[in-house]
Amino acid sequence: MDFLNVVAIVFFLLVWVAVEPLMAAGWPRRNDSLSVDMVRVRAAWMREVLTRDNNFIGDAAILGHTINSASFFGSANLIVIVGLSGALFMEPNYGSGGLIAMFAAQDPAWFFQCKVLLIMATLLRGLSDFIWAVRQINYCLAAIGASPSRDEDRDIAGWTNALTLVLNPALRSFSVGVRSYYFTVAAAFWFIGPIPFIVATILSVGVLIWRQSWSDAAKGIMAIRKLLD
Repeated sequence: MDFLNVVAIVFFLLVWVAVEPLMAAGWPRRNDSLSVDMVRVRAAWMREVLTRDNNFIGDAAILGHTINSASFFGSANLIVIVGLSGALFMEPNYGSGGLIAMFAAQDPAWFFQCKVLLIMATLLRGLSDFIWAVRQINYCLAAIGASPSRDEDRDIAGWTNALTLVLNPALRSFSVGVRSYYFTVAAAFWFIGPIPFIVATILSVGVLIWRQSWSDAAKGIMAIRKLLD
């Protein structure tokens, strides 16, 4: 592997590992980040769960929809991973057909397989996050079902905090799984070359940062968080 490819893969791995904890902390806008604002919104949601009169039916439906979404994405990841695994057991065919074959260098089989493995790694990370999200959301449903009714003596603040501590990691895992697709797309550009790989990584992270901090959804959530405050 030449020096430029080494730089590209090291840069990708550093960004891939660093971006999640940075975004969870609210970077680059700590006070106006979608990740940070959603923590406050979910806490308000759990407080409403404890005080409204609909017996959790609507809240359970929302969480059930999230479970279905995570299951769908996890199944899609697994299908793609199984499909890609076949490429590890055959020689790459650099024929004249196909868009990638027009631009990609004719790499040896082991290098081609490294590129396939990187794509599989990003999908596997997403798969593990989706599976963990489904399990945690099931814990959330059990916790909400176990919460006391309005007729019982209860500590609203304590129960809100406890339910939020269960809910936030669950939905954060789902978000991490969705964000893994951005890195899957960036990893696929390694087939074209190290420069497109680096550029795709930068663009993927740039899109993530913009959507987390400056998109219309981020602005809307920020407005809701300010109303809650």
